[in-house]
Amino acid sequence: MANIAAIQGAELVAFLDASQAGQRKSVIIEAKRPVVSAPVRLGKKPVSSPRRMLPPPAKSLDNQPTEKVVGTPPVAMVRVEAALKRLGLDGSARRNDLSGSFVVEATAQQIQELAATPGVQAIRPNRRHRNIAS
Repeated sequence: MANIAAIQGAELVAFLDASQAGQRKSVIIEAKRPVVSAPVRLGKKPVSSPRRMLPPPAKSLDNQPTEKVVGTPPVAMVRVEAALKRLGLDGSARRNDLSGSFVVEATAQQIQELAATPGVQAIRPNRRHRNIAS
């Protein structure tokens, strides 16, 4: 197996070990995200205000060019998307930018190749999805 640390869940590991040719499993592929730390105040409890997480007011966005507002996708998402395209899974992959992940049905070999991709943080089974062809 390529990157065992990226593959999470005993169910998925069992699928990779015992899968037959052509058998597919629905998985969630999480792209690497930067490490986030909570702000620290010396002598007091850490404070994390939800107001800091809100986007800036619309008035300040009106004066900025559109490119700065939209931004670029994280590098890891681009790498995972390129790996999905290389494996021929890009057409059926569902992208979730909010969680930084893709949902795709893949074979055991494809899952192992995705685990070796540098931009992949974790691959776990999609438990909400039932396999159609069992």
